[in-house]
Amino acid sequence: MNENIVTTDIKQIKFEKFNKAFTIINVVIAGLFTLLFLVLFILVESGLVRLVISGIWLISNVIWLFRGAEKKHFLRSTLSCIFIPVTIMMMSVMIAGVHSDSPWRYNLQLDYVKYYKSHAFKVAPEKLPDDISDYGFHFVATLGQGAGHSSVRFEASQDVIKAYEEEYSAKAIYTYPYSEFEHGYSIYVDEISPKASATWEDDKSLYIYSDTDFWAESTSATVYVTSATHNWNHPHSTAVIIDSEKNMIEFAQLG
Repeated sequence: MNENIVTTDIKQIKFEKFNKAFTIINVVIAGLFTLLFLVLFILVESGLVRLVISGIWLISNVIWLFRGAEKKHFLRSTLSCIFIPVTIMMMSVMIAGVHSDSPWRYNLQLDYVKYYKSHAFKVAPEKLPDDISDYGFHFVATLGQGAGHSSVRFEASQDVIKAYEEEYSAKAIYTYPYSEFEHGYSIYVDEISPKASATWEDDKSLYIYSDTDFWAESTSATVYVTSATHNWNHPHSTAVIIDSEKNMIEFAQLG
């Protein structure tokens, strides 16, 4: 009888040590994930859902560690170690979007988009001008049939806007008033530019991305399309939208 009790005690001690070591490993792994997504969120303003999941995973394992070596805690810790990293990895394959109004994050956000997109954000300026306002950076990845987009828009001084207008009016393969784009994103061209491409010979549809809320009050904006693939189902384009009267500009890429 006493031998059975001693054996049981030894097994319990071993289980407690193993459970503690296993949970500590989980805490370390969850802590690293949480730190990674915290840094990503601070620098890029993306990955909030993954940060929350990692944080809950970390807090749960810390609680289980302090509560001791109960079997139910061991089971929960084991299941969390299996399912949560897999979930986070799957979420990381499907890149999270970016919606930001913090100019200081701009270059980091460009690097983030470039990391996940082979063609990156082609029309984006390398550096933001000084003293801009009403800044917004938007990125949504292409997923299945849904065309993603990248966009940065802001207001700047008249000199800056005029310089951009001079540069991109010369580069444009199509130039149209923004007001002619249906719902701010589609138009039919008269003739397909030799510098554009078309999936089908008679497809003259042209799609762009624009921040329609930003342009809601504008009546004098012009769209300078710098590249385009005419395809009603899978369009691609880069464009710069400028309102030189209100000193507004948007660099936009579709697809």
